Amino acid sequence: MKFAIVGGDARLAFLAGLLWRDGHRVCTYALERAELPREIPKAGCIQGCVYGADCVVLPTPAETGGFLSAPLSNEHLRAEEVVSSLWQGQRLFGGRLGDTLCLSALRQGLSVEDLTRRQDFAALNAAVTAEGAIGELMANTDKTLWRSRVLVCGWGRIAKLLTLRLLGLGAEVCVAARRADARVTARAVGAESCDFSELESVIGSFDFIVNTVPARILDDALLCAAADDALLLELASAPGGFERTLAENIGLRVLSAPGLPGRYAPRRAAEVMCEAIYAALEEEE
Repeated sequence: MKFAIVGGDARLAFLAGLLWRDGHRVCTYALERAELPREIPKAGCIQGCVYGADCVVLPTPAETGGFLSAPLSNEHLRAEEVVSSLWQGQRLFGGRLGDTLCLSALRQGLSVEDLTRRQDFAALNAAVTAEGAIGELMANTDKTLWRSRVLVCGWGRIAKLLTLRLLGLGAEVCVAARRADARVTARAVGAESCDFSELESVIGSFDFIVNTVPARILDDALLCAAADDALLLELASAPGGFERTLAENIGLRVLSAPGLPGRYAPRRAAEVMCEAIYAALEEEE
């Protein structure tokens, strides 16, 4: 089977190596600054990369502002330009594929698989993200997580795994969640919990604030009420949980961690991606 790997960060570079070691033919494009096995060619154009490929793999997320996510390339390709280069019957993989991109791909007769919508990929990727988040917190503070107070906003996959890991390190964790059942579950695993409407009275007590909700749940008043030395970590996709510029202007320390699995543990993140791709291909058969 031939795979075309287009764009992406170190995750896709490792993925190319994994697929090649499994005996597949692999060609890459928009990964010219990546370290790859010598046997894996770096195509000079998108058409040369995808020609004859059974599967085309785009990054996670696949696009940023309509352009292909390609931090290891000097190319600036529109994501739709990449899709328009593909052939009917090819299998397209990627993460957070936009509606416009998916519609264009389907109109061309492509089979589309958004990996972030797969339960297997989402669960394992959340584990990598949660560990990476702890690494980010530990690397950017002069405190320990042990005995620190941490606010985790949200109760999705990442928030659940992050809460359990923080509790295991001895942190005092409070989960802010909209749903009552989520707050009860958080308390059942040993964390405190509160509704977002209750945050104003307690937000000043936290050393760390981690957001996993892709919506503005920390408004200006809440940011101003946070502790002066609080460290904020944004894990959610746009628009994020708070206004970063305001937070920085009032003196808060802010970390933004898009694509954290690719930066923190690209090899393991690539293994997770590879497993999900193989599972999807087996399901198709």
